[in-house]
Amino acid sequence: MSRKSLQLDSGPQLAYLQDGQQSLVGHAAGGSELYLKLLLVAIFLPEGLSFFLGDFRLSVARVLIFLLSIAAISQLFQRASTATVCVPSDILAPLAGVWMMLAATVTDGLDGLKGAGMAAIEFTGAYLTFRYLLGPVDSSVRLARFTCKLIILIVGIALLDPLSDRLFTYEFIKGITGYVKPGYEDALALKAETFYRDGVVRAMGPLEHSILLGAVCVWFGTVALTTFRHQVFGWAIAGVALIGVWFSQARSPLLAYLIGFALAIFYSASPRFTARWKLVGSCVTAVLLTVFTFSNSPVATLVRLSGVNPEAAWARQAIWETAGPVVLGSPMFGIGLRGDWNWQAHGALVSSSVDAFWLATAMSYGIPGSALILLTIASACWLGSIDKSPQLTLEERRLSVALGIVLTTIVFLGFMVHFWGICWILIAVFTGMRANLAETAVLRDRAARAAARYDSITGDDYRRRWTARS
Repeated sequence: MSRKSLQLDSGPQLAYLQDGQQSLVGHAAGGSELYLKLLLVAIFLPEGLSFFLGDFRLSVARVLIFLLSIAAISQLFQRASTATVCVPSDILAPLAGVWMMLAATVTDGLDGLKGAGMAAIEFTGAYLTFRYLLGPVDSSVRLARFTCKLIILIVGIALLDPLSDRLFTYEFIKGITGYVKPGYEDALALKAETFYRDGVVRAMGPLEHSILLGAVCVWFGTVALTTFRHQVFGWAIAGVALIGVWFSQARSPLLAYLIGFALAIFYSASPRFTARWKLVGSCVTAVLLTVFTFSNSPVATLVRLSGVNPEAAWARQAIWETAGPVVLGSPMFGIGLRGDWNWQAHGALVSSSVDAFWLATAMSYGIPGSALILLTIASACWLGSIDKSPQLTLEERRLSVALGIVLTTIVFLGFMVHFWGICWILIAVFTGMRANLAETAVLRDRAARAAARYDSITGDDYRRRWTARS
């Protein structure tokens, strides 16, 4: 059997591999796609639609993640006796969740456990859900296409903010449920830069902050442009995402969008250059080493090189200079979710906001907690590049690259932007999808090898019978 006949482009072999994949992954996984779409819609519901159950603030997304993660764990146990592939993130994601709860319990007791428990369910639960409940061929691609369409609605709603000169979604939900955020009200009354820039309301939509809207647009714009680049759909979604980034007036996401766009173009323009990502990694490492070696204020230098205005760059530097010693003072478990980190000690800081995801998680859960989250994201790609796998469909291969670029922008933005709420869950979703594709490539390769061995055996048997007859 030739290599070409093992690829998913052929009819009978495709059917065989699909059947084999379903038997390996579990037939029930194919029927979960609808629930995953419902979860993706629920993730983007505004925070004001959440509700209390005892001491816990729940949202539709949190409830669905909890229920679907139970189904995902059940699916994992069913598959453990047949066939499965362990991606390193499969171990690190649960470890990250456990450490978050442990660290918060040590620092804040039962109250810390409640808060960290919710965050752990969102992260680890969302990872498990999209890691084990995705169905067979092109399920991840269909979900990516669905969410890209959803972004059109999200951006459309977000544009109502600058068009109406108010936070339309927040005010609308407040009018229905009475949900009020004092921090929002104070910032709106002062026309703070949090919600206003150059006298114009920044687009935010159903997300918790304009920067988070920009980040989400970056991620799904990159997914659309890389996965569906030969379709009008892909370029249209990328254009809509760029509009969302622009009207969010968030400079860091705009830079991340340009980086994602550049990496997507570089990938499509260098199909035969197998060492492309090693080259990119080497260049980034060289830049970081140069900046941290020769600059007295490396964080400010990097932020300024990123195109962010000097005031914001020095604010980021001040955050790292002030909060860094706090982390080093409690390196194992951090200072808790509500710890006082004495931000007033630095004259350049005007609030306790930590605009750096990796630093904020280290403050909340210690350096091990931040490291485990980072390693979970990175290790989803540790089985190697799968964009050349003949067992994945063309769009699955492109989606694997798109998710790799998205995870790269997440790591990059995490040094200048803090993620929470919707973005926190989406980080786990992207990581789980990338790990699922890695496993899928391995399982289909095993099925293809089994098919080749079967054909070889039956072919030899047929030749022996023909020789005997002759």
